Amino acid sequence: MNFQPQLKVLSEEQINEIHRTALSILWGTGVQVKAPRALELLGKAGAEVDEETMICRIPSAVVEEALRQAPSSFTIYARNPEHNVVVSTDTLHIEPMIGRLNCFEARTGKTHRTTLQDVADLVKLADAIPCYHLLHSGAIMPQIEGVPIRATHVYGYRESVRNSAKPIKATSRERIMAEDCLRMVAVIAGGEETLRKKPYTFTTDNPVAPLLHDKEQVEGALEYARYGLPIDVTSEPQAGATSPVTLAGLLAQQTADVISGITIIQLANPGNPVWYGTCGSIMDMRVGRIAIGAVEMGLVNVASAQIAHSYGIPCRGTASATDSKLLDFQAGYEKTLVLTMAALGGVNKIFYPGTMEGALTVSKEGLVLDGEIIDGIYRVLQGVEVEELTLAEDVIHTVGPGGHFLKQRHTMQFLQAEHFLPLLANRQTRERWEQGGSRGMVEQAQNRVAQLLAEHTVEALPASMEAELERIIRDVEKREAKGG
Repeated sequence: MNFQPQLKVLSEEQINEIHRTALSILWGTGVQVKAPRALELLGKAGAEVDEETMICRIPSAVVEEALRQAPSSFTIYARNPEHNVVVSTDTLHIEPMIGRLNCFEARTGKTHRTTLQDVADLVKLADAIPCYHLLHSGAIMPQIEGVPIRATHVYGYRESVRNSAKPIKATSRERIMAEDCLRMVAVIAGGEETLRKKPYTFTTDNPVAPLLHDKEQVEGALEYARYGLPIDVTSEPQAGATSPVTLAGLLAQQTADVISGITIIQLANPGNPVWYGTCGSIMDMRVGRIAIGAVEMGLVNVASAQIAHSYGIPCRGTASATDSKLLDFQAGYEKTLVLTMAALGGVNKIFYPGTMEGALTVSKEGLVLDGEIIDGIYRVLQGVEVEELTLAEDVIHTVGPGGHFLKQRHTMQFLQAEHFLPLLANRQTRERWEQGGSRGMVEQAQNRVAQLLAEHTVEALPASMEAELERIIRDVEKREAKGG
């Protein structure tokens, strides 16, 4: 969906000041880059590299040239071409969370360790819900209950691609894991050459706040850049803990983190697709944890979108998360508030729907509930269409004083386009609601989860693909059994 941001929290002058501060940080303080290959790229480009400390001081000209090379739009391909996604600075796509350590059981209010079956169910649900476009996957999870820990990424990717024909994310957590996943993605794409021409996956590179690029993450991301695959470079600063307590200071440091990561990727492969990404929020000093449902995260999302768009780069934001341990009022208001701010602020990829408990946990019912919130937000983004037909002057004349519009053809003509009709929210009288079983939204979501899992179908992978994915998994298991 194309849209224009309606919410801004920074002036153009403030954006420029944040950018200037970030460039000053990158030259004056520098960033620590623990990946030798990235150090070499930066050194050749003109950065001052301290080999002992791995601190790189990057000249502004190098960074700004890299930002100019990053594209403002690109396409991510799906197994079903109907689900191809065109990313740009004026589109919005949603990436729900799949892989978390814990899975919430709405019927009991408890959690259990996420299993491979949970991964399959979560991906299938995301495939069935139209507002989810780019899918996180089991490939990203550091562990899945019952799966060999060093083979989690390949089991997780296979289970994900079996259950969705949408674009599936793969891991860049370590170089060897990136290589494993890219072998599997190439199978889905139809070969390495096709994969280089048509990105069938994407990944995330997380700089470590403050000002650190980890060896494994960067080396993994560079494998994706070798194929020209989209990478969201996302920092997760916590105001008062891993960044200055002020939001302006957080944004300056985050920008230094992110644009230095983008610079590394562009030096490796000029023109490689990227997102400027944020997972920034405040640390709640009362409990000593990141507040991932905080309104400040909404402000950081909006500001980040403005900064990203000043570079002509799409923005990845984080929203629809909550610190609640239940699917309750806290979850509802935190998710809706930050999601709405992110969408109105122009974030181009919103990540984290389905999560709760500070993103330690994912919920199947949460995916369904968040989908309803997102559908409502898409209606908000459509705005109000004012033209001769929608002004309805002739219809108003026809009905006249004291009449009604229920039987008017105009009502049926525009009802679906103009009105968002939620599936789960109940708008009946209390009496009718009680007659229907007095079900709240979480119970409605439970029923919806069961229905989608029972009825939704995904085109099976061809037998030849299944065999090749199985062979790759066996190769990984043999390698790990020998000690890597």
